[in-house]
Amino acid sequence: MKDIDTTPHKYQEICDKILARIESGELQSGTRLPGVRVLGEQFGCNYHTVRHAFETLAEQGYVKMKRGSGTFVTERAVDYKKRKVSADKVLKTTDKLGVLLPLKQWGYYVTSLIDHLHHSAEEQGLKLNIRTVTEIDINSAALTREFIDQGCCAIILPWLGEDQHPVGLHDFIRASELPVVLANPAYGLEENCYWNSRRETDARNSDTYMQCNYFCKVGYKHIALLGTDAEGTEYVQRKLLHYSRWCDREDFPNLIGMVDRTPKDYERIIKRWSVHKGDLAVIAYHDEIAIEFMEACQNQGVSIPDDFAVLGHNNNPSGLRVNPPLSTLLLPYDYVAKGMIAHAIALSEGRSAQLTRYEPQVFYIRESCGGRARLGQDGLDAVIKEIMADFNT
Repeated sequence: MKDIDTTPHKYQEICDKILARIESGELQSGTRLPGVRVLGEQFGCNYHTVRHAFETLAEQGYVKMKRGSGTFVTERAVDYKKRKVSADKVLKTTDKLGVLLPLKQWGYYVTSLIDHLHHSAEEQGLKLNIRTVTEIDINSAALTREFIDQGCCAIILPWLGEDQHPVGLHDFIRASELPVVLANPAYGLEENCYWNSRRETDARNSDTYMQCNYFCKVGYKHIALLGTDAEGTEYVQRKLLHYSRWCDREDFPNLIGMVDRTPKDYERIIKRWSVHKGDLAVIAYHDEIAIEFMEACQNQGVSIPDDFAVLGHNNNPSGLRVNPPLSTLLLPYDYVAKGMIAHAIALSEGRSAQLTRYEPQVFYIRESCGGRARLGQDGLDAVIKEIMADFNT
């Protein structure tokens, strides 16, 4: 038997080899792939790694996993070989970087991040060429040629939107003639992210763990996660995974609410969680969702934080204007901006500059989370200090 390969991204190698067989025409639509144990033997890894590869390809639309029947090549996968989704990268460092944004509703986080990208670029004597597109997909990849003609050496995708489809993102990066940097890791594109996602093995350093630990130390016995109902968002999926893992390890009930962000859908979640009034803390995916949820609670006669405590993310100034003011946390913008720029320049030189450790999130504790009311200022300060100490160990 072959030695087991424990390379962190061995599953991506399996994905690439399966896609290569599709591109060559060896695998046609409807073809059943060998079982996970058979491929594990072929590739010298365990079947969990092969299953991870299958799940990644399924998320990208290239295979379909049918319970009890096997894993099959899809029609979309056969179309893969008809598209130019693989281009040699132009490696030439210049003083210009391209920035590409989807034309979607930008929140405070996106505009603030772009502002910090500008400042960081200016400090380093770099220029940014910002463009917008309807979608990040195979069609928008044609813009990379324009970026090259304008002297750009890499492309930064600082934000993708909650409905970004993984297939479109993969196609764009494969077809791009310039290196591409992402703000968040995506399955199969880990090397494109400005920070090394291998640190995900230490989930204590995730914002979700910090939020859960905060509410736990404040004394809540029920902690819920409130997110957007968007299948294409891998960051949401990662947050769901971290939340579920934390609940399992700490023996907390798993309470998840996925909303389409309409008042009616928030009312549905409020009704479901009403049995936990007085002892429920809600972690919102970002501040906009937190604010919408708090407004829906107010309309339903639910008190924040007496009935539900709420903690957001991104430190949107609008959170200061809600009643009570929204507690939140934030990954410093300059850390993200400088990290993306450094990795973009590095990729243009054929190397990597991925950050290998997380920057601590910053807590902005106000009134919506109930921490100060429950612990007092001294107790609250002690909890934050303890969480930061755990983060840095």
